[in-house]
Amino acid sequence: MGWLEYLLAGTAIRIVGAIASRLPVDAHRVLLASPRGRELNGALAVARDAVHTLRPNTKITVLAEPYGYGLAAKIGYLLRVLRGAWLVRRSGVVIVDNAYLPVHVLAPRRGQRIAQVWHASGALKRFGHAAQPAPRGPEARFLHRGYTDAFVGGEAARAPYAAAFRMDASHVHAIGSLRAAPLANAAHVATRRAELLSRYPQIAGRKLLLYAPTFRGRGESRSGGGAVDLAALRAALPREWAIGVKGHPGVATDFAAALATGSVDLIFDRADEVESLFPVADALLTDYSASIFEWSLLLRPLVLFVPDLADYQTTPGLFPDLEREAIGDLVRSEREAAAAVAASRVDPAAWRAFAERHLGSPQQITDAPRRLVEILLPERSA
Repeated sequence: MGWLEYLLAGTAIRIVGAIASRLPVDAHRVLLASPRGRELNGALAVARDAVHTLRPNTKITVLAEPYGYGLAAKIGYLLRVLRGAWLVRRSGVVIVDNAYLPVHVLAPRRGQRIAQVWHASGALKRFGHAAQPAPRGPEARFLHRGYTDAFVGGEAARAPYAAAFRMDASHVHAIGSLRAAPLANAAHVATRRAELLSRYPQIAGRKLLLYAPTFRGRGESRSGGGAVDLAALRAALPREWAIGVKGHPGVATDFAAALATGSVDLIFDRADEVESLFPVADALLTDYSASIFEWSLLLRPLVLFVPDLADYQTTPGLFPDLEREAIGDLVRSEREAAAAVAASRVDPAAWRAFAERHLGSPQQITDAPRRLVEILLPERSA
C-alpha cells in the first residue's frame, strides 16, 4: 500500500470511526473480519462456531471481503472497509485472521477486545514486523497495530508472533491450535480419508504424495512457490506412488501441463484448505509451508524441498533453524525427494514433540475454542 492510498483510506476510516464512536459499544456483538476470501475458514471459522455454541446470545457479524490490487478492486474494497470501520467501532469483540486496515487505523475503544488469530499455525516463515526486510513506507507505521490479544497454538509461537505484531508477549495467548482439532481426531481423519478416496477414485489402491508448495514474494508481486521439476520427480518416484498437487490459494499456479503429460495424477482445487486434504495423503512434499505443523499430528512422512534455503533464510527469513529443528527430510533435488518419500522415515516421538511445541498438547488443542471464548467473552456473573 502506497502513502496516497493509505492517507485517503485512513482519513475516510477515521471519519467513519469518529461518527460511530458517538454510539456505545455493543458488548454482545462479535465481528469476524477477513480480507483473505469470501468465506471464513481455518481459525476464524472455528472461532465463529465456538462463539455461536458457547455464547448463543451473542450477535455475530461476518465480513469476508478479499483485498484486490487493481484500481476498481481497491475502490470496491475501500467502500467495504468503511462499513467494516463502522462495525469495528460498534462491536465489543473483533476477531481477525490477517492484517485488517480499520483495526490498525482505529485505536481500540475502552472495553473492546481486538483479537488476531492469524491464518497459519505455528511460526515458520517470518512475517509482519519480524519479516526480513522489515515493512517499509506506510506499512511500517500501521501494520498489525491495534490488537489487544493474539492467539497461538504452542509456547514456541508466542515470542515470534509478539515480534511480528509488535505487541507484548503477555498478550499473546498459547491456548492450543484452533485449526488443528480435526487432524488430532482419529475418527475424523478416517472419515475424511474415505470421503476423499470416493471423490478421487484415480488414487485408490496407491499411495498419495501431496505436493503443496507455498508462495514467494509479497502482496501484488507474489508468485507460485516451489521449484520442483514434476516430470523429474515422477520419473524418480516408484509407480506405487500417485502425485497430487495443491497450489497455494493466494496465487495462481498452473499445473495443467504436468497433468496432461502424466507428471502428476491429480490437481486439487486451490480453494480447498490444504489441511483438509491431509487425511488422504501418505506423504507431504512442501517447502516453507506452515502446514507442516498440522501435518506432524498424523505421524506421516514429511519431505521439505529447500534448494533455496540460504536465500529464503535471508528473505523473508525463517523463525526456526530448519536444519536443526524441523522434522522430516530436507532435500535439494527431485532424486533426493523421491528417495525420501520412498523411504518414508518417521520418528513418532519427534513428530509428537514437534506438534506439542508448536500447536500445544492434545488436550490444549481440544480445549482451544473454549479457551478463546472464555478469554474474549467471559461470562458475567448475575
